[in-house]
Parts: sequence; structure tokens; C-alpha cells
Amino acid sequence: MIKLKLIFFFLVICIQNSNAQIEYSILTEIVTDNAALFRESETLELRQKLTAYETETSHQIVVLTINNLGNNTVEGYAYQVFNTNKLGQKNKDNGLLILISKNDRKFRIEVGKGLEPIITDAFASRIISNIMTPKFKEGLFYEGVDLGTSEIIKLINDPKYRDEFAQVIEDEGKIPLWGKILFGLVLTLFFGIFIGAGSAIFYSGFKRLINLFRGLITGKVSVLMFPVYMIHSVFMIGFSLPFIIMPLFFAGLIIGSQMDSNFQFDPFKYVENASFISITNAVSFAALIFLIIPLGIAYFTRSKTLYQPIKFSLLKSNKAFISKNFSSSGTSSSRSYSSSSSSSFSGGGGSSGGGGASGSW
Repeated sequence: MIKLKLIFFFLVICIQNSNAQIEYSILTEIVTDNAALFRESETLELRQKLTAYETETSHQIVVLTINNLGNNTVEGYAYQVFNTNKLGQKNKDNGLLILISKNDRKFRIEVGKGLEPIITDAFASRIISNIMTPKFKEGLFYEGVDLGTSEIIKLINDPKYRDEFAQVIEDEGKIPLWGKILFGLVLTLFFGIFIGAGSAIFYSGFKRLINLFRGLITGKVSVLMFPVYMIHSVFMIGFSLPFIIMPLFFAGLIIGSQMDSNFQFDPFKYVENASFISITNAVSFAALIFLIIPLGIAYFTRSKTLYQPIKFSLLKSNKAFISKNFSSSGTSSSRSYSSSSSSSFSGGGGSSGGGGASGSW
């Protein structure tokens, strides 16, 4: 027993030591090239460029290259380095880290909280895919970082360019006409299945309800059994409504999102502002659907040739009528539908919330 405890204690110590060995880079330069991806002159040029930008604007754009990530992800390593060094200024969080892992062939742009509204994940991803990755694949790491940082600086400094950049991304993300048509057909088929199923259940329940009222006013369904069959019919109709209403609601959302901003349709806002939605109106609508309409149809369709006389039966029901309209068909339908830059460099106290984008080459 003592040996087992000693072995367990030894394993815990080993695990703690292995975790303690994960050390993240403490940066003393605004550009730290631990993986030797740049020439010395290139490193100096990057330091001068980024230090001058920090002096001018207080924004810290930091570059770090490493040989490997160890057991870390590029996102986790970049996040830890960023927050360990507190890149960016305190209360501004205006730092940005470009981390490059040589052997893993991965890199990331980690953005401080204060710059996230400017350098969005979409912007960072586009810089990675369109500017940096092509250069990295050619082995031109300095060129990739230089062009990437220049693009970042331009986005931060020039709101007009930022808007144009966003428009380019939006245009690239637009679905072509044939894609919209195909998507519309698939969506119509998908929603059509739900609406069709809901409509079938609704029709069955509503037909059952009409027959129930017809049986009541002709004495074929007893007053005593009427509520039992009524509950089942109302349940069928109520069960079918979400299958019909929800696809139409979501179709409105999708169509509204594709319309011009001046004519957008928002079902949520429409429902929220609808003055006709009230308990009184809901009760009136339910009475119309479940009582007035089916009773009216039942009354005027009592017989195809001659109206049957109005009469009521308190206890006795017509077995043939019940069997035809409720027992077999009703039960079976119910079953079928229920299964569905210098050494003095240091961070200014900023932090990152995890925003940015990653890439590989």
C-alpha cells in the first residue's frame, strides 16, 4: 500500500514538472526571430518600422518566430504569449501579435481586445490567406510579414480603406445567382416536407373535428363522449401548426436577410410590434378554428341530399359512426403522426480576448 502511494506521488510530481516546463517567450524586442526566418538586416528593418509605428500611435504590433509549438495549438500559444507579455497599452488593449512556428508550418495573428473592432477575425483571416500565406509558401517570410504588417497598419489608420476592404470581403462572400436558385430549391423542398406533413395532420384533425360536430348535432356522438374526442382532434390540429408556421417563419427570416437593407423583413420585429397579438384575439382565433368554422361546416353538410334533423344524445353514441370516423382511422392516423526594437521593449499592460485568425503554409 505504501509503495502504491509512493508511485502515485511520484507520478503527480512528474506531471506537475512536465506542466511547469511549458514556458512562454518573454519578449524583449518588438521583433523576436527565434526561428531565424529573417536576415539580420530584415529583422532590424521590421523593428524600426514597428517601433516607429508604436511611438506614433501607441499600437504595438509584435512579431515572434519560434521553432515549434510543443504540445500547444497555435491559438493557445499565441494567446499565452500575448497575455504573458501584456502586449498593447493598459486600458487600451491595442496590441497585436504575429506568431510564426517554423517546424509546425503554422502562424497566427492574435489581436488585442481594443483592436478587435478594427482588425476583425474576417480581416485577419483575409490578410493571412491572401497576403502572408502565398509568401510563406515561397519561403519569403520577411516579405510576408512586411506586407502583412503594412496591411494591418493601413486598416488601423485609414477608415475609408477599411470600409473598402470590408466591401471586398462582402462581395467575395456573396452567393452567385445560380447558387441562390439551387439553395432556394433545396430550401423549398426541405420546408415543403415539413409543411406537407403538417398540412396532412391538420387536414386529418380538422376533418375529424367536423365529423365530431356533425355527429354531435345529429345524435350520433353522445354529449358525454364529445369532450374526449374533441380533445384528441384539437391536439392533432395544435400539433400540426408548428410544422406549418415555423418553416414559413424561418423562410421569412432567410428571404428578409437577402433583401435590400431598405426593404428588409424581420419576422421577430414584426411579431414584437404586432398590436393584434393579445390574449383576447388568441382566444377568438382558437374559437374560430376549433368551434365556429367546423360547427358551421358540420351544420350545412349534415346530409348530401336532405338535412338530417338536429338532435342530441346524452349517453348513447352510434357505434358505426364512431367506428368509421374515430376508432380505426383516427387511431391509426394518430399513431402514424406521433413518431415523427531595443531591449527596453515591453508590453504596456494590454490583453487579448482570443480574437484573430490562424493559418498554415
